[in-house]
Amino acid sequence: MSGIVAIFDRGGVGAVDHADGMLDAIDHRGPDGRGAWCDDAVALGHQQLRTTPESAFDDQPYREDGLVVVSDARLDNRGELLETLDVPDPGHPIPDSRLLLAAYREWGDACVDHLIGAFAFAIWDADDGSVFCGRDRFGVKPLYYYEGADAFAVATELKALLTLPFVSRTVDETKVGDFLVGLFDDKERTYYRDLSRLPPAHAARVRLDGSDRWQYWDLDPTRTVTLGSDAAYERRFRELFDQAVDCRLRASGTVGTALSGGLDSSSITVTAREFLRTDQPLHAFSNVYDDAPAADERDFIETVTQREGIVPHYVFLDDVGSFGDRERMMQHYDVPPHDTMHHAIWERAKRADETGVDVLLEGALGDSATGYGLGLLGELLRTGRWWQLFTQIQAMSEVGGARRHRLFLSNAVEPLLPPPVRRVRRRLRGEPVLNDRENPTLNPEFAERSGIRERLKGRESNTAFLTETGRRRQYRSLLSGMITASLETTDLATAAFDVEPWYPFTDKRLVEFSLAIPPSQQLSDGWTRSIIRRSLRGRLPEKIRRRPWKTDMSQGFWNSLSREDERLRRLVADPGPVEAYIDPTALQEAYDRFVGSNDTRDARSLWRALSLSVWVDAYEPEKRDSAR
Repeated sequence: MSGIVAIFDRGGVGAVDHADGMLDAIDHRGPDGRGAWCDDAVALGHQQLRTTPESAFDDQPYREDGLVVVSDARLDNRGELLETLDVPDPGHPIPDSRLLLAAYREWGDACVDHLIGAFAFAIWDADDGSVFCGRDRFGVKPLYYYEGADAFAVATELKALLTLPFVSRTVDETKVGDFLVGLFDDKERTYYRDLSRLPPAHAARVRLDGSDRWQYWDLDPTRTVTLGSDAAYERRFRELFDQAVDCRLRASGTVGTALSGGLDSSSITVTAREFLRTDQPLHAFSNVYDDAPAADERDFIETVTQREGIVPHYVFLDDVGSFGDRERMMQHYDVPPHDTMHHAIWERAKRADETGVDVLLEGALGDSATGYGLGLLGELLRTGRWWQLFTQIQAMSEVGGARRHRLFLSNAVEPLLPPPVRRVRRRLRGEPVLNDRENPTLNPEFAERSGIRERLKGRESNTAFLTETGRRRQYRSLLSGMITASLETTDLATAAFDVEPWYPFTDKRLVEFSLAIPPSQQLSDGWTRSIIRRSLRGRLPEKIRRRPWKTDMSQGFWNSLSREDERLRRLVADPGPVEAYIDPTALQEAYDRFVGSNDTRDARSLWRALSLSVWVDAYEPEKRDSAR
């Protein structure tokens, strides 16, 4: 979790003079060193956090034959790259930044096609007079940029770009509106009109007179992998999962896992334990509750931590409010946190740092990467395979205890209904729709001005319900903008504690295989996510392997929000700057309902108003009605 900055003067405005200020803004990302390089037109800087053995020999910005690179990268296909590329032997392990530059020298723009891992980088090519940037396929590593006629600048965090005098703090109301209704489809916008994100799986080349940006990778929902038996699918999945975990144990320091007791985090933890040396402890960090028992998973966690070599650490959240560590949080969060459980990530990273853990393996994307297979049900209904549909729903009812008609309607019928029909159905049942459903506290004028209602309709209409397949449903889940936003927010939280999160389920090889296998490998005999359950039989504790569903964390969320009651009361009494986006009367009504019943929809609306308010207070963005 190093940090990078780069600035390219395109108009003779002395932009490179501001590089040091950009680096200062992300100084917390460089406990192991800081480096900078500049000439008249371009400057690159690096804040180093060493987490791999090779990073001890890294010295960025790295310069070679007119090329200069800064990167935050962990390359998982080092062996392939070393065999393919002509990299002089420096007499010590070759850092990933040097491999990355060698790949650029060999393949140019196409270098990103050959990289597997997590990375964000900028390369100055003096011969071409351009800056080349790239971001990994799932956006594990963040990359933000400013582009204008005067300058181009790129950085790991928004706060570095906000130090530039020519960057406006004018808020992007479209992004604010999306945040308030939980819409994350746009992977480029930020909360500032002048600043953008380089989306995952994208690269860009910037010259004095223009720029090009392109997507270099995508998943293919039509690709199929056909093997001879269930056992063959299980063996191949296990091989790829083992590879994904093993290559993320290439850490120079102490490794831990975020262990919730669910299928994903437990699979990572038991597999990591198998690959680590027997004398190397594996620290497992778990968020738990005494006062919110419905959200406490210690019964499952302990089936994992009782294994030899796993050291449990319980992080109690009973007395932790959503912004209990507000002052320090907002030194790092330069966006409003969208995750209602962001404080759990924060507290877990804090404990990992106190324990001396440098790398934390996380289970993010696990649901999507292994696939629930529920899209198969609608596909069976649409294609007339009704006996197979009946037997699958019958088995699901026996596994999870849900009623068959409810499973049929929600998982087979509902996904095939056109969006207008779904909205009419909800209205007839007295349920709110669109922005009223997502956030009843919105200021109506703001909702109209920012086009929230139309964007919500657009999201619903993106599903081709007449040709919907299980693979297409999984494809959308894997590439969801919510995943991108979550990875970016987690990066900000863990960077505060010099702890780097690594995600086995974002491994390209594992994900491509999982999407391509038949959906019947994901939903089988009533069990969702069947492929990982079967593949890790004998390794996963049976109590976890045979968990039908996840734990509902609503009680934990309500608990943390209730700890913010004083701050919520002040916000309801005086919304201040967020009144431009939130209706005070509706906010008061949502608060009253939440106090009386702990309604999740109202709690989420209150949380978003609070998160936005805390961000506005900390970063003071400029409000402009015309910012669209």
